[in-house]
Amino acid sequence: MKQILVATDFSRYANIALDRAVLLAIEHQAALEILHIITPASVDALCNFLPDSRQAVEENLTNSFYSQLYDFVDRVDSERPITILPRVKVAEVEAGIIEAAASCNADLIVLGSHGEHFANELFVGTTAENILARETRPVLIAKQKADAPYAKIGVAVDLTERSAVTIRKADELAPNATISLLHAFQAPNPEQLRQLGASEEQIKRSRSEFYDHAVQEVSKLADEWESSRISRVIEMDYPPAMIRRWTEKLHFDLIVMGKHGGRLGSVVRHVLHNSACDIMIVG
Repeated sequence: MKQILVATDFSRYANIALDRAVLLAIEHQAALEILHIITPASVDALCNFLPDSRQAVEENLTNSFYSQLYDFVDRVDSERPITILPRVKVAEVEAGIIEAAASCNADLIVLGSHGEHFANELFVGTTAENILARETRPVLIAKQKADAPYAKIGVAVDLTERSAVTIRKADELAPNATISLLHAFQAPNPEQLRQLGASEEQIKRSRSEFYDHAVQEVSKLADEWESSRISRVIEMDYPPAMIRRWTEKLHFDLIVMGKHGGRLGSVVRHVLHNSACDIMIVG
């Protein structure tokens, strides 16, 4: 990991993301770009109250936010020697973050769990979900205070080819963490099978076959990694419920999930909105 991009709106939620991004930059000796977006709508609002030209308003706003970013950089530089580049853009939030990530060739985008106005769900909400859906780069949603590097990671695997990539990205992000592979499978509904004439023995055998297949496939994924760091949890359950239960049981500080193409599945959305720990989505 060479380059990290973190977006901030200076809210307390964004400060959590900033702290995590700084910690990751130190851990990986990566460069860190801190981005603040000024939306055209916010410029329009000020232009309605100020006599200055739009260009002057944009320049004054930009300079003001650069000043705040440099104050943060000065505090960090005095503690830890890492390369930090402040950046202010006038753009729509979604487009601005995606363009900035492409411009600096970010290996990771870090966002806060909420924006300045909680009800607007600036980050975990429509904007963040659009970024997560469109981006092929890993996106980390920071929810918890960054006290230490990630130590316990849960990686949701679904037995597709993307699962190996998801594990690898988790390993790259936190090379010293323990990783639990989480797989929840769903077998045919027993009641439906009974209505179709299946015997109890057939139903039991079917569930056992689904479980054995899942164990076999997850084992193949786990075998590619150092065994002392990888564990496996395989259950028949609704995936979000299973992920939530094991997050609470094993105290994960990060959940890593993959997505398929330019969309977020219902499982990803559910975990994104309901998990208490940090979440990284891998494209």
